[in-house]
Amino acid sequence: MAKRKQVQPRDGVERAFGDAMRKARAKNKISQMGLFATTGLNRTFISELERGLQGPSLHTLLRIAKGIGVHPSSLIQDTLDSPFFVLPDAGRIPRNRE
Repeated sequence: MAKRKQVQPRDGVERAFGDAMRKARAKNKISQMGLFATTGLNRTFISELERGLQGPSLHTLLRIAKGIGVHPSSLIQDTLDSPFFVLPDAGRIPRNRE
């Protein structure tokens, strides 16, 4: 059976976070294997995060920030500042109407 090719997102929150994460990791000269060693996160999962195929939970975000040696808020700010950052369509977000 032929392998299915993964389609990487062109933009979005996950892609923007992955971009910010990769840049912070590279700036601090930490490899994906080094991040695995400090966080215990699977290297394949780290790769998927950086490519925007997965989105981190809050717990994972905190582990990544600690493993890279940056404050979690800097990863979030860099995500917001990324050229790939696009908010989801607000029309699709369920709203609590009381």
